[in-house]
Amino acid sequence: MLPAMNRKFITFSIITCIFSWSCWLPIVETLEASPFDSTWNVLLLFFLGAYGPTIVGFFLTYWYEGRKGISGLMKRLLPAKVGIGWTLAILFTGPVLYAVTLMVYVVFGAQTGSVNYGLLPWLPIVFVVPVVFGPLAEEFGWRGFALPQLDHRNKPVQSSIILGLVWALWHAPLFWAKTGTAISGFPVDMFLITSFFLAVTGSSFIYTWIFNRTDRNLFAAILLHLSMNSSGVIMGMLFPDMDESQKLLMYQYYTITVWVIVLTGSLLTRKHRLGSASA
Repeated sequence: MLPAMNRKFITFSIITCIFSWSCWLPIVETLEASPFDSTWNVLLLFFLGAYGPTIVGFFLTYWYEGRKGISGLMKRLLPAKVGIGWTLAILFTGPVLYAVTLMVYVVFGAQTGSVNYGLLPWLPIVFVVPVVFGPLAEEFGWRGFALPQLDHRNKPVQSSIILGLVWALWHAPLFWAKTGTAISGFPVDMFLITSFFLAVTGSSFIYTWIFNRTDRNLFAAILLHLSMNSSGVIMGMLFPDMDESQKLLMYQYYTITVWVIVLTGSLLTRKHRLGSASA
């Protein structure tokens, strides 16, 4: 029999996918590339599905733990417990990832086209606005409820892979929509889907690492999600002339960058642990 915490994780995963997919599948073909250009009922279903992880996370927290569980969940949202150092480090995670990706992309001879310099004064606003989409829509579920059900402290690798795969799978219906994921709007094939799963699972390692070092703080998880999502949006807006093939190539470099950082961090952590043990 599965341990209770694993049953809770599986329950969360199944309910979240069913809930969100039930919202998304009827609108896959009618959702516009800019969601707000869609009809009101399509937009409503799109956002309702997007908030599936958070809705289910709150529901199951109350189901299993009652009001005390909801109170504990909200206490983990306190930003004061993160500290200014971690806050700045998390905020710059997304920009650094995409800056390295862009550097590699250019070094290997790819072109970005013209730069939208008019966007620069608006960067703070563009950076903050996406908080109501992925970060608040998902993190009360993925890191608020789901990750704590796994042995994320003793088995961070296993926990990151399991949650990363479920997190990527949850997006599946939107692969064939015009928007909603990094690969939406492109011709979907197994190579592209595999790239998405690798990118999301690699990102899951970064989330778990920060999650463990900030004592499961949800503000840190939301901030990291905001940093990653906003940086991707800004990258696309800064280089509006990039065609489909260039955007896909940039995404491949991004996926590689994430995994290079994850593997490098894992090796350094392992080396540190071995050094501490020998000392």
